[in-house]
Amino acid sequence: MKRKVSKIIASLLAVILLFTLLAGCELITTDNERDMNQVVAEVNIARDAESLNEAFDLLGAKELSLSAENLDSITSTDSIYKRDLIAYFLSYGYNYISQGSSYAEAVSEIMNVLVERKILTQFAVVYYLNEGKVRVDKDSITVDGGYTKVDNSNEMVMDGEDLTVEGYLAAMNVDGTADEKAIEGYKYLLTDAEVQYATYTVMNSINSSIDSYEEEIIAADSGDSSSSTTDRTTPTGANSRGDGYYPTQADGSLDYAIYTGINNVSDCGEYEKVTGSTSVTRKRAYLRFINALRANYLIGEGENITDITGLDYFDMELKTQLEQMLITKFSASVALNMSSRIDAAMAGRHYDELLEQQKNSDFSTFTTTMDSMSDTSFILYSPAGETYGFVYNILLPFSAKQSLRLDELKGKYGETSAEYYAARNALYEDIEATDQRSSWFNGSEDYSYEATEYYGAGQENRSNRLFFEDSFTGSNPELIDKYAGRLSYNGKVDEKTDGDGYKLAPNKLKIDDFIAEMEGYINYVANDFKASEDSGFVNYITGNGWYTDGSADSWNGSDGQAFFSVTPDKFDKSSATDRTIYNHTIYYQGHVSGVSDVSKSNTLVKDQISYKALSAVNELMFAYTTDTAALNSYYGYSLQVDAASSYVPEFEYAAQQAISEGAGTYYVVGTDYGWHIIYVTFTFNGNGEDVYGNFNSGDMFKEGTFSYLFYQNFKNSTVSSYIEDRSNDVLTKMHNDTVVTLYPKAYEDISSIQA
Repeated sequence: MKRKVSKIIASLLAVILLFTLLAGCELITTDNERDMNQVVAEVNIARDAESLNEAFDLLGAKELSLSAENLDSITSTDSIYKRDLIAYFLSYGYNYISQGSSYAEAVSEIMNVLVERKILTQFAVVYYLNEGKVRVDKDSITVDGGYTKVDNSNEMVMDGEDLTVEGYLAAMNVDGTADEKAIEGYKYLLTDAEVQYATYTVMNSINSSIDSYEEEIIAADSGDSSSSTTDRTTPTGANSRGDGYYPTQADGSLDYAIYTGINNVSDCGEYEKVTGSTSVTRKRAYLRFINALRANYLIGEGENITDITGLDYFDMELKTQLEQMLITKFSASVALNMSSRIDAAMAGRHYDELLEQQKNSDFSTFTTTMDSMSDTSFILYSPAGETYGFVYNILLPFSAKQSLRLDELKGKYGETSAEYYAARNALYEDIEATDQRSSWFNGSEDYSYEATEYYGAGQENRSNRLFFEDSFTGSNPELIDKYAGRLSYNGKVDEKTDGDGYKLAPNKLKIDDFIAEMEGYINYVANDFKASEDSGFVNYITGNGWYTDGSADSWNGSDGQAFFSVTPDKFDKSSATDRTIYNHTIYYQGHVSGVSDVSKSNTLVKDQISYKALSAVNELMFAYTTDTAALNSYYGYSLQVDAASSYVPEFEYAAQQAISEGAGTYYVVGTDYGWHIIYVTFTFNGNGEDVYGNFNSGDMFKEGTFSYLFYQNFKNSTVSSYIEDRSNDVLTKMHNDTVVTLYPKAYEDISSIQA
């Protein structure tokens, strides 16, 4: 499967296809190399020493001590070319124009963006050589390799010797083009990890562009240009990598290369070729890519196209990415100026202010407020005298044939009659659940992989296939939040002989089988992915049958026939408000021991039973539920105990009963949709006090705790504004006619386009 990089900086590469498509349109009025290589702007911040000093003062940085001679030697004039302007315009011009800007206004805005990137890059170089060290905020940096963390603080320091002007100039003293010299200078100010990440980003982008050409070729050759596959929802973040991810070999070198068809795909590390790719289709696609570069004068005469990393174009792209890495690093250093000042007292005051604000809120739509809860949106206070909670819902549906039978029973008895409810109970016995993850094998992308450790090993006709290998294997996996990732596909999996997908035979689970699957998996995850040596899940699970009314006709989980053969009199209402009849639609009740004992502040701490159980049930939901609306929700569906909701009455009643018993409780209840397995993830007890019992400064740096999440959100929102303000201070001072020279005649043909 393809690695997904969550953020790739925009570059010329992203619009190569558009260049080709639009080469004959009004935007490009002349089609020659000279026009594309015109300089449209020049930037050199060393031209204005006075503004540079003032910018340092506004930044609150160390006083600028570099001499005028040093500034002249490290800051040369950077040129912006017309090809840069057109590339950015094709990528982003529509955004400006769709918001009401004219072409001239859009071009002006884009010129500002390009100029300001050059200003910030040059300023970052001066800043770090003046500082002599790189210090950054740990949460604001893209790649943390090559940095050492300072304990119990937000600071990280770049490893290595102090930075000097002499060292920077020596790094740039190489034979090569201006781009190659600039690249070596940037490398001096960056870590090896940051350089590798930038290189990977460029290579990944080029591979993606060639992939697009190749997919078109394969589709045209096969006559297949569309797909009707509907994929099942995947967990948020599945197979995604953090902003700083790049694949490495055992020695730390980059495990990735550009596949052109001239080389072997086996030599390209973690790059994975597109479906149906051959060396022939790849070479054809690569040549199309090269022709697009040539058509836009991005390849010079005599350049060797067999080595794409040796092209001047590759250096141009890499230089752009390294500039972005340097700007990101500089922003992280600016962030440290603020984050180092945000102490526990400041965060505590913010907590108190937000708590007081919420105490005075209108609670008439509190369940709607609950739906906005997240790692960055906190509910600190809930109404007194009311109980609320969230539930996950695993829906195991009636089959089409059973649904028709339900319709017949409704017509015969009426859908709210005691006879209908009793007859419906009998149908639940034959509901068969199956693993719903077939499209994760045969959909638009194959997410499966063979595992050696997983839940279900040894079970009859059960596969060894798990999903999202990138998220759970390797030296530094990006785990999926609230998702355990060890539940194997429940069925047989065989690869088709033609290599086109898999033949799947899911096992069919009746309700007792599913309960065993659920409780077994929770226990497995709770035991840190080890099978329990104890029977009955006594360490973590207490499961009991539901006693319908406490009398002699009660039943338990080992004798479900009492549920399936219940008589109509159990569903007779004594009054219009009597909901106790729904007791008889509840099949099973249990509780994950210890979950309710975990403080709400620690609910999402990964080594707590609350988090382990929640992550297991969440994965079971992705595997089995047909209620896809609940997937990727923070804590599930919100309900208030003893209040009407929009949910069907049996579900509402069971969920409210479960919520009243606390987090970790689970019920199995039947409705017209089938079986619902309800799991309580989080509750608000309605004691009229703050939910978390105050902000705890001792947990500020303990991941997963409420205080950690609250502090991070407060810090990041404050720092984000601070970075923007300080960057604007720098640009306000440095973006002037002394530093920046524009050549508007070089791009007036673009500015003068009429909509």
